Amino acid sequence: MIIAREIRLTLSILIIIAIMSKVYLGWLPALLLLCVISLVAYIFRDPVCNIPSAPLAIVSPVSGTILKVESTTDTWLNRPAVKIRIGMSYLDVHTLRSPIEGKVRNQWAQSDSEKGIKNRYTYWIQTDEGDDIVYSIGTVNFSPFLGINLRCGERTGQGQKSGYLYFSGIVDVYIPETSRVLINPDEKIDAGSSILALIIHKSGAQLTSTQVPVT
Repeated sequence: MIIAREIRLTLSILIIIAIMSKVYLGWLPALLLLCVISLVAYIFRDPVCNIPSAPLAIVSPVSGTILKVESTTDTWLNRPAVKIRIGMSYLDVHTLRSPIEGKVRNQWAQSDSEKGIKNRYTYWIQTDEGDDIVYSIGTVNFSPFLGINLRCGERTGQGQKSGYLYFSGIVDVYIPETSRVLINPDEKIDAGSSILALIIHKSGAQLTSTQVPVT
């Protein structure tokens, strides 16, 4: 099992403490610490990502469960769009990945008034073909912080690791309204490998009610 590099130092310290506990306090405290270490290692696992060979695919930036798919207005870019909301639990993989290949055009960080969300970190990625994907990471009230490597003006690859969200969060992905949505609410998805939608460039392409369940 691969452990996220963001937590490796903490795990190393816990292992040293467990060894010292065995030496000075006996087996019981050491075993308790080993249980804690095993739990932390599982929660902060970082499995290998199998990125699909589909250049026009929008992959999930996080692992979790689809909460909602709806037609809406993307307030970040002031355009009609489809919003896909993903919920992350404590036991999901917490790695953040880029949903598409392209250039980071802008980024925003702000507090959020939505119930249950503390802060929101939003990134606008534009593909070489001019397609705009916005994904907004909402940290929940009890989530301490996140680390993210995306910077305005930099390029990022489809499924490329872009950061780490500690514990849980809510992520909104805004995609072009003509995209073909491939997922449904309550579906489990994996960061970087599950395809949320396909970008459609055909003129006049429209979404059908079966492609986008409006809630």
